Amino acid sequence: MKAIISIGGGEIRNQSTLKIDKAIASFLINNNKKKVLFLPTASNDNENYIQTFKSYYESLNLKITTLCLSIIDNDEIIKSKIFASDAIYIGGGNSAKLMRVFKRTHLNEYLKMAYEKGIVIIGISSGAMVLFESGYSDANKSTNINAKLSLLKCINIIPYCFCPHFDDENRKDFSSFLKEQKLNGIALDSNASMWYINDKIQGVLASDENKSGYIFIDSNKKEIAKF
Repeated sequence: MKAIISIGGGEIRNQSTLKIDKAIASFLINNNKKKVLFLPTASNDNENYIQTFKSYYESLNLKITTLCLSIIDNDEIIKSKIFASDAIYIGGGNSAKLMRVFKRTHLNEYLKMAYEKGIVIIGISSGAMVLFESGYSDANKSTNINAKLSLLKCINIIPYCFCPHFDDENRKDFSSFLKEQKLNGIALDSNASMWYINDKIQGVLASDENKSGYIFIDSNKKEIAKF
């Protein structure tokens, strides 16, 4: 079984994604997949984020290890950690930085291989974005607050352009952006997750009943069914 769980955004520290995280833990445990590798790359391997994630997900009866690519760049170590895992969780942060580091360390290739081998991949915000063909990225705002959101080429496991935090006001022109770029897209509100199993969208699970996910085909927007 191949699986990707994409989360549109949320804060682990205040447990805003708790319903999703419990469902992820149940899914992993029921499939005998308890070893989770955390990639905090997009947050510059922030120690507080690492410790918060570790304690939070260990409370859900999962075993957490971390791969900090700012410290480890040995290819054999990286590969051994990736392929010894049952699941990989890619944290949020700067999406452009994430793709630069993944290309430099060949994670873009290893994550595709991991998915095909049945290692479950979970991503939140930019960590979800990189798993798609492309993303509607705000990475330029880190250097220019007035910069427009732009297209970021990604790993291309899920063949859509992805927009996280779709409930944010500055994401509402995503449909127009897709039309300009001639792309089909997926958008997720914060605290909403899309489950992609064996190369098919299975549905959306949200921690908040007011949060949703949407698919855009030829500029036509349709809400993805919830479960």
